[in-house]
Amino acid sequence: MSRRRFLQLSGTLVVAPFFLANQPARAGMWSQLFGSTKRTTSPITSNDEFYITSYRTPPFVPADRWALTIRGTVISPFTLTYRDLLAQPAITEIVTLECVGNGVAGEAIGTAEWQGVRLKALLDKARVTSHTQDVVFHAADGYSDSLTIERAMMDDIMVAYRMNGVSLPLGHGFPARMIVPGHYGMKHVQWLTGIEVVSSDYKGYYQRKDWTDEAIVKTKSWITDPQTGDTLPAQKPFIMQGFAFAGSRGIRRVDISTDGGESWSAATLAPSLSPYSWVMWKYPWEPQKPGDFHIFARATDGTGEQQAAQEHPPFPDGASGLQEVIVSII
Repeated sequence: MSRRRFLQLSGTLVVAPFFLANQPARAGMWSQLFGSTKRTTSPITSNDEFYITSYRTPPFVPADRWALTIRGTVISPFTLTYRDLLAQPAITEIVTLECVGNGVAGEAIGTAEWQGVRLKALLDKARVTSHTQDVVFHAADGYSDSLTIERAMMDDIMVAYRMNGVSLPLGHGFPARMIVPGHYGMKHVQWLTGIEVVSSDYKGYYQRKDWTDEAIVKTKSWITDPQTGDTLPAQKPFIMQGFAFAGSRGIRRVDISTDGGESWSAATLAPSLSPYSWVMWKYPWEPQKPGDFHIFARATDGTGEQQAAQEHPPFPDGASGLQEVIVSII
């Protein structure tokens, strides 16, 4: 089997390991499969192109053997079968997910339509006690992470069982996973088997390795077209395009520089698909003379905070900086 055929069958075009804090790869470390989203112009990422993360080999739990237990510092613990979960009142939302290890212009980010059950409804049914501090999410592969009870009780969080209109693919958490808008992927626990309410500050897999606990996504923008190395003709109109994302804060504007950051002009934003999704932008450009051009995009979020220009690695709370695209005009 050719390499290209293998990648086609696996539903991705790039496969790469992700090493936490530059540690050597070993059992129990995260790995990632990145989808082909580099030049995407679609606001919704297909399931095959959506990036995949796994703590170990994705665990397969048949739906008829799966159960979700809600327990801990609650008055009325209970268990849901898969059929029970699907019978609960459902919500649907478009949400962008991004891995905390993603680079400024990396491909470990995607947007999908998710359907599931509001977490708050499950916690209300369990009757959380007053001395609760965190809500912990346990996965079938041993992974876990948590939210404060205040965040967990907000209406935007769901236990999802459908992705882009179909049951969750195994690589994306089947039978059920968490969707936590505005937070990095570490909080979107996949292959969910338990929700535990606790009276202490819980440290999950990432936090025990000194990564961020809040995991709130940073404001960012990136260019999907053109890409570094592209050649464009002078005095010909070209539509530059890309995306911007700031989690639940939304995007107020995106500015583009084609002269290495000396001057900036506003791009045109497409309507947002939801309060929790990325935003597409376009910028018309007609370079007048030959040469190499250094292009940057810079986002401003809904609170007025501008994307950080200073480069920062993913560890411990997500990457920051501006993507630089260098194109040749002939």
